[in-house]
Amino acid sequence: MKKTLTLVLCFLMLLTVVGCGDGGGDAANVDFAPIIEEMKKTDTQMPETATITEASDNAETTFGMLAEGFDYSKVEKFIYCYSTTGSPEEIAIVLVKDKSGVGDLMKALQVHIDSRKSTFQAYSPEKANIVDQAVLTYQDRYVFMAIGSTSGAMQDIFKKSIS
Repeated sequence: MKKTLTLVLCFLMLLTVVGCGDGGGDAANVDFAPIIEEMKKTDTQMPETATITEASDNAETTFGMLAEGFDYSKVEKFIYCYSTTGSPEEIAIVLVKDKSGVGDLMKALQVHIDSRKSTFQAYSPEKANIVDQAVLTYQDRYVFMAIGSTSGAMQDIFKKSIS
């Protein structure tokens, strides 16, 4: 009886350990479009936007403008939403193929944010404060950037949606 109970307990412990994995799921199956739409709703002043994904025509070229110098072959998928009116608002979620690419991507996106800041300070100083509210963060292989007046709320949606 003691051996049987011990075996049952060992089996249950094994099931518990196996069940505590990372959830398995395929990260590439996360649908970014509804996440971006939810984020845009946080900003009642959000201008007209255009959205580019890895499936769009000229995706690599457009991504290169967002993350200049970052090796596009390291990108598994992305969504990039930007203002079509010339205002600074932008939102991007990028899934890199390997976690080792996160740091380089974040550096490239920080350069992009800094460039946007310089541009708006020079040409439209009244909008430069929007860039000051930019958020750049990551979770696992996902990198998130938002430039907008509600970037913090957008970051909360990102963290909730990607977890």
